[in-house]
Amino acid sequence: MPEPTDPTAGTHRTPGLAAKFQSMWGDAESALAEGAYNADPVPRHGDPRWGLSLVVPVDGAVRDAIAQDLGPIAAALSPHHFTYLPEHLHSTVRSLEGYQDQVPQDQVDHYADLVETALEDCPPIEIELSGLGGSKGGLFVCGIPSDGLVRLRTRLHEAGAAEGPRAFASNDYTTMRDIAHVSVAVFRAPVVPERSIAGVVSARRAKRYGTIRPATLDLVRYDLAGGEITMSRLAGISCAR
Repeated sequence: MPEPTDPTAGTHRTPGLAAKFQSMWGDAESALAEGAYNADPVPRHGDPRWGLSLVVPVDGAVRDAIAQDLGPIAAALSPHHFTYLPEHLHSTVRSLEGYQDQVPQDQVDHYADLVETALEDCPPIEIELSGLGGSKGGLFVCGIPSDGLVRLRTRLHEAGAAEGPRAFASNDYTTMRDIAHVSVAVFRAPVVPERSIAGVVSARRAKRYGTIRPATLDLVRYDLAGGEITMSRLAGISCAR
């Protein structure tokens, strides 16, 4: 697979991403106040979102720092929105498949092998987390990916384009993520004005949450039943270097 030739390999790619996060939150803040944000429905079999995904789990001091803000965030939003539990905080590397009612074991094995191959000779994977923000679809902690994460995404994107999905194409199938955020809340219907949350986010726009340096990446599936988002871990792949 072709490799990046960036002379700054190993460093974090910050130019442009900070401005992107700022722009996303600017759009989200006004949409929340006006009740014009996007509501995410519970996924159905075949939907491109919320399917089998490769994620960076969030634990330790970073998870504790984010968990401190989950209560104020939930309190400032209407109770019908989806919120994350601390133990399910993560950053998505790539959505590999669309949503399925059941994920067969041979599919899990296929993607575990694919990820292991993509990790060969890959630089360290890190995510710098700083600042609470959001989009019209939900709230998140802003994250900057290392070149190792960018390279892993590039390899998985190329492999996916070459082989095609095993079941349903995901929302990442034709694109590649550039940011590495950690979602904390997902908006759902009914769409109503949410004016209290702006103060909670603004007070944490510059908060430093820490750096994630995972030893393991997880293949997961989601469950959006009730008012919380939970995940089932299907496989773990070592990425320690």
